[in-house]
Amino acid sequence: MTQDVHFGWLGESRRTALLALLAGLVDDWARDWWVGAAEGVVEVHADEQDGSQDKRNLPWMATTDNGVLAVYAGGKDVDSIGRLLANASTTTDADAELAQRVGEDAMADLAVRIQRRAGIGKAAQLARDNAPLSVEHARLGAFRAIATIGRLQLTLAIDRGMADRLAPPAAIAREPGLLSRQAAIHTAPLRVQAVMDFGSVDLAHLSDLSVGEVLVGDRKLDEPLQIHVQGHGAVATGYLRRSGEQRAVVLDGIHRESP
Repeated sequence: MTQDVHFGWLGESRRTALLALLAGLVDDWARDWWVGAAEGVVEVHADEQDGSQDKRNLPWMATTDNGVLAVYAGGKDVDSIGRLLANASTTTDADAELAQRVGEDAMADLAVRIQRRAGIGKAAQLARDNAPLSVEHARLGAFRAIATIGRLQLTLAIDRGMADRLAPPAAIAREPGLLSRQAAIHTAPLRVQAVMDFGSVDLAHLSDLSVGEVLVGDRKLDEPLQIHVQGHGAVATGYLRRSGEQRAVVLDGIHRESP
């Protein structure tokens, strides 16, 4: 609702800082999700268009109390996005399922990266919805950038609240202030383990094991891993992935504690 919006235009220095920050985030994201990242070029530039996007194509929205993020994909669904990132066809059901999963996981990861960079502890999930005026009009503090990743083009739009967290005004940035308890422990290290349930094998197979033998359990390859956080036990399920030369896990589900 426009009566709740009291912000104005972002200054040029803030816009420049936001563009550089989003460009870095998108570049890192593309290196992890786009198969053509090694040879391709990722370009990010400010979107000078002001006003509503195509109302026929709803954006993906991540809305929190601290700011709003909208991602426009020009009408493409997650399947199309996944095919462009994975450079895959959908000639088989397996290909279509892979493209769907890649598209969903990649879009969710992009939203989480931006929200985490803004210091939002509990990132909102993406959901298709109408965008508020606060992410469409520069006069209300909106900032938009167009990211081109190969043949995929995304428009990232943020409201003034998200912009202030990503690139704080100079007066706010200089003020030390007191950290909240949540902010103070936000960077505390915790050990995370991805545990594979191997299943069961016959005792006879374990009696004379030697180097080089292959031990086969009764679990399937597509079953998720259990993600354990130090002091909390299993908190999520996920699938093993690779990020550069490091191991990574894509979360597939969250374990909610029962009341």
